[in-house]
Amino acid sequence: MTMKHLGTLILLVVTVVLALPACGDSGSGGSGLPELPPTITPLPPSTPTDVPVPDPIQLPAIDWDDIDRFKAAMRPDFADDVEGFVNRNRYYIEANLRFEDGVAVLYGAQRVRYTNRSADTLNEITFRLYANLPALGGRMVIYQAEVNDVPVEPGITERESVMILSLDDPLEPGESVEMEMTFSVAAERGLNASYGAFGFQKDVFSGPEWYPTLSVYEEGSGWWLDRPTPQGDAAYTESGLYEVMLTVPENFVVAMSGSEIDAFASGNDTMTYHYVSGPMRDSLLVASPVFGVLTDYVDDIAVNVFYWPGDESAAEEILEMATDSVRIYNEKFGPYPFAELDVAETFNYTGIEYPGIIVLADRNWERGNQFMEITTAHEVAHQWWYSLVGNNQVTQPWIDESLTSYSEYVYMRDVHGEDRAKDLRDSDRDIYNFYRGTGAPDLVLDLPVTSYVDNNYGVIIYVKGPLFYYELEQVLGREIFFDAVNHYFERNRYEVAKSADVLDAFEEATGEELDALFYQWVGEFPGLDPAAIEEVQAQQMG
Repeated sequence: MTMKHLGTLILLVVTVVLALPACGDSGSGGSGLPELPPTITPLPPSTPTDVPVPDPIQLPAIDWDDIDRFKAAMRPDFADDVEGFVNRNRYYIEANLRFEDGVAVLYGAQRVRYTNRSADTLNEITFRLYANLPALGGRMVIYQAEVNDVPVEPGITERESVMILSLDDPLEPGESVEMEMTFSVAAERGLNASYGAFGFQKDVFSGPEWYPTLSVYEEGSGWWLDRPTPQGDAAYTESGLYEVMLTVPENFVVAMSGSEIDAFASGNDTMTYHYVSGPMRDSLLVASPVFGVLTDYVDDIAVNVFYWPGDESAAEEILEMATDSVRIYNEKFGPYPFAELDVAETFNYTGIEYPGIIVLADRNWERGNQFMEITTAHEVAHQWWYSLVGNNQVTQPWIDESLTSYSEYVYMRDVHGEDRAKDLRDSDRDIYNFYRGTGAPDLVLDLPVTSYVDNNYGVIIYVKGPLFYYELEQVLGREIFFDAVNHYFERNRYEVAKSADVLDAFEEATGEELDALFYQWVGEFPGLDPAAIEEVQAQQMG
């Protein structure tokens, strides 16, 4: 996700800056550090207002085999990638968003087709109602649900953040089930929970996972039901195809994961926008009547920046930063396959990533803001490390965040030269060494978010993590290192990666045995050579 780690990390950086005045600019803004955020604690739903029960939405029958329209969301060279997702997670959603009586209310209905890709027989399908998480503070209500056109009573658990639909007929491996549900999502004006990921402020609605979202089924452990802490990311999802018909007031500007393929007046001073996506892990919806838009291109990729009134000058600079980031990461990591990337100004605390779209904090939209530059480079890199190569961000946050933070070095080196990249690395090294010098635990990278406390999460995942990748770069040589990164990207694009996938890709691409190095930095994980573990442990003992 995000630069959300900065809430705890900034305090440490301030201490380091005071103790080490010779440090170069850091990813936390150097001498221009933002003020400390408020303490983030779980909250009860911040949107208690009841919304009226919506009229039923009659959804059309869906031909799930017809996927040609989804190719419009892809660059031409990657249009055929959608062919592999005919039988993956599929969503068709119709929704109506409006602001009324101080509440942003979204009424929707969706058809979802889920295909059992496991070897297990399933007796239920699980959805996540992310808006209901205490960290987000919104309210999602499910009004009715059907399974294969038969009404069912949904089971709502985990403080209303999990919905379970029982199956009368068990779902065998390779079989599919179609589900339908009607829902609403509401956010009261002023809501700004969990670093501003979800909320409604200044006539801007920001809704991550604004629809009932399929959970992930894993053989051996079942459906993912964890209730994430506010410290890290909330969602764990798999890639699928989205089709959305969104109706909003005619003066609204919409930014959403995917690409708009049609728009038409739909009566009562409203417009309906037709969006489709390529293989995306989830969907973000941002909408407002105040947005201006700037657009530029990297090859055939449209980069759009949505900005608030008065912020056009900063938007011009952010557009340049975003296009530079896309160009650099295309060259170093592998090609971005989608037709567009959106950048939206919202009320979040620093920056957050979603497939095909990132949001950047309004508080930092000013020309020459170094913190904004590094945040933009970081969040764009998440399009490769999280959106395209996925992972469970709750149990293995290092997989996306550490490589994304290393990507900041890559951006700095290309745009500002080796010296600036070295300053950034040196700053991270100073932070890490100072942290260790305080006696804080030097934890390994491969731990769940809940294993990190205080400033441990920020320092280990966002500082030690990129230093690990820089160590790999030094051991392998830069050219071979990037060959390995590209191999990891191509090997895991659109899939969910685990720690063993990172190791395997680097070893396959380089022909090197890297188990010992991974064990020292990342920790012990399935797939690691036991002999390498024993060798390192023997060296440590004497």
